[in-house]
Amino acid sequence: MTRARMPERRIADTRELVFDNVRFTVTVGVYPDGRPGEVFARGARAGSQLDGLIDDACVVVSRLLQHGEAAVIIQNALGRDGDRPASVIGAIADIVAEIDREVLR
Repeated sequence: MTRARMPERRIADTRELVFDNVRFTVTVGVYPDGRPGEVFARGARAGSQLDGLIDDACVVVSRLLQHGEAAVIIQNALGRDGDRPASVIGAIADIVAEIDREVLR
């Protein structure tokens, strides 16, 4: 599938996330029909390795969404520790999938 670019102006949903006692802000940009199409996260110390990893992971998740991958597929592909995500990247994917489910209701 070709990439479905996000519109210049779009609605975004911003949520707070606490993972391993670190607070993050996760913003999910949505297409006009409400499907998630991009994700950004902030909270790690700027310039840190974690900050860079989260930035890169958000780019990958955003590109997958823009190429038609379902948010729940991305969520389920990432590691879990029982019923909880194994990493902050998985927790971010949980938020993206949650927003997608809210649209589908």
